[in-house]
Amino acid sequence: MVVAVCSGCKKDFQELYENPNKPTSVPPSLLLNSIMNNMLEAPGGQLDRTNQYQLQNNSYFGNNQYNFGAGSNLYSTLTDVTNMENAALTSGAADQNPYHALGKFFRAYFFTKMSLQMGDIPMSEALKGAELLNPVYDSQKTVFLNSLNLLDQANTDLAALIAGNSTALSGDMYFSNNLLAWQRIVNTYRLRLLIHLSKKTADADLKVAQQFAQIVADPAKYPILLSSGNDLKYTWLNPTNRYPLNRETFANGALNNSADTYVSLLTANKDPRVFVTTDPAPGLVTAGGSATDFSSFQGGNIGLDMGVLASQNGSGRLSYINRYRYFSGYTGETTAIINYTEMCFNIAEAINRGWLASGPLGGAEAYYNAGIKSSMAFYAIPESGTMPVYSLPLGVPVSGPYVTNTVTVNYSAFYAQPTVKYAGNNETGIRQIVEQKYIAFYLNSGLEPYFNWRRTGFPVFRTGVGTGNNGKIALRYKYPAAEQSANTANYNAAIAQYNNVDDVNGIMWILK
Repeated sequence: MVVAVCSGCKKDFQELYENPNKPTSVPPSLLLNSIMNNMLEAPGGQLDRTNQYQLQNNSYFGNNQYNFGAGSNLYSTLTDVTNMENAALTSGAADQNPYHALGKFFRAYFFTKMSLQMGDIPMSEALKGAELLNPVYDSQKTVFLNSLNLLDQANTDLAALIAGNSTALSGDMYFSNNLLAWQRIVNTYRLRLLIHLSKKTADADLKVAQQFAQIVADPAKYPILLSSGNDLKYTWLNPTNRYPLNRETFANGALNNSADTYVSLLTANKDPRVFVTTDPAPGLVTAGGSATDFSSFQGGNIGLDMGVLASQNGSGRLSYINRYRYFSGYTGETTAIINYTEMCFNIAEAINRGWLASGPLGGAEAYYNAGIKSSMAFYAIPESGTMPVYSLPLGVPVSGPYVTNTVTVNYSAFYAQPTVKYAGNNETGIRQIVEQKYIAFYLNSGLEPYFNWRRTGFPVFRTGVGTGNNGKIALRYKYPAAEQSANTANYNAAIAQYNNVDDVNGIMWILK
């Protein structure tokens, strides 16, 4: 047999390997959009139970235990940050460009998110791919030091770009390429990280109090959020991106009740937000209670055995999340990622702790008051007058009909209660600030409510047989399982501080 070979038919292997129908590079704007989407931690899942806003009432579908698994692995998102920065340079952007400035913010955001969950993590030697397959774990202190420096650099870079009238950013789904809006987020997020470091004010390297005071005292250099209109928030769309709690997931909602940790804070203070976020317990209403009586709202104790919770729910003695607000449609409420309400409480806490004397709004009470009012406004609760209250009777489909009542609200009377009015710059004031921030965090901001409880002990989280983990709330997440086999030496060095066990009850540096 003679085989004819056509030399002209030979092709370079790389040419054959490449798919002409598949792009080999993407513009930085597409990567930016993906990174922004990954900032979101959506409501309607395990986080709501970890934060003790909701609880599971059916053991077949889940539980309320604090037997944490692995924390978030966000290194693929951080790789996208690097790729975004490189793509911006490849496309002809100057060395100083918006993608590079925002890249510093994203690095700080995602690295600290992982560190708050797990403790020490790879940072300085991470993201090097095949060049370095076994990165060392940086101490949690180093992660925060580096991240605070990145945020300071991002603020400086954004200020320079704004002064130069840079318009090189595109693909910004949150602020329509407004760099000043991002600069406010960068500095507001830095305030959040500094509050997380409240136990480390004596550390001469961190300068926690000094940094916080410097930012608040100089809004020209360090602009922060001025109102809820500046919030970084996720807006849900139908049908492309529906709110996770919607009429098609209503059956799942019936498996969850509101948690007493949250509900009792509202009912104890006759807080009108309970009417918006929670349904009255159907059994308490049919037994003669009123749908507008605070006594008709009852959360479940997440520490109880699941069988007890199932029995209480079956007899109608536990409240659900408000089904009109969260399940009657598809777009729900916006989900906050970094917002003005939280910032007000953070500044109030910093003043309480003596990090600064006051801010542009005044003292700690002014910011505490502003935070509560901002949260009330989010739920469209007027400062005085009447507001509609919608509830769904037991057995009625999610489409309704809903029962509509009205309640009279008066913010001045609400705030004048001794349990609500700011008690002063003392431990009681800290508790009030953190508890009001917890209420405002409802179904948004990811694990921030849990992190604040872990740091301060407020509000009091319920424990018991239902929460597992020997009746303790876990203090950290484990490392991804692959680390134990793929990065053994560095993994072992990281868990040495927890008696050589990847222990969910281990006390990380930031809590000591």
